[in-house]
Amino acid sequence: MVVAVLATVAAVALGVQWHSASSALAAERGAALDRTTAENTARAYTERSLTYDHTDIDSFFAGVEDGTTDALKERFAGVRDVLTQIMTESQVVASGTVDAATVTAQDGDSYTVSVFATQQTQNLQQPEPGSVPTLLTVTVEHTGDQWLVADYGADLGGQ
Repeated sequence: MVVAVLATVAAVALGVQWHSASSALAAERGAALDRTTAENTARAYTERSLTYDHTDIDSFFAGVEDGTTDALKERFAGVRDVLTQIMTESQVVASGTVDAATVTAQDGDSYTVSVFATQQTQNLQQPEPGSVPTLLTVTVEHTGDQWLVADYGADLGGQ
């Protein structure tokens, strides 16, 4: 009888531990999936932001406003005229590729992603395409079922 009680207690304890470990594993898998989604969101946004053609400015702005917070959309609206003038007058054509991206910080549903990318650019002053590496910081927010870019800019090394 004592053996049966001990076996039952041990089985219950193992079941509780298994359930706890299973829950922890599911939470870690969910967190890893969220980090991957934040990285992929930052990657896609970076490529869109580094790729443009002076003959199709509207597509560029549609791309950099897509999947962003209202605040970031407003920032682009504020510089649209100046950027359009520069891109058009210089006849800029550029394409960007992401070489690497990683989540460097997380605060709740806000992820800071460091992105290393290369942009190939040519314009009137530089008719031969030239490549420039760049390090960017992209802030991605998970709101409900949406992943939105909230901030985007050059990584200034903590300055």
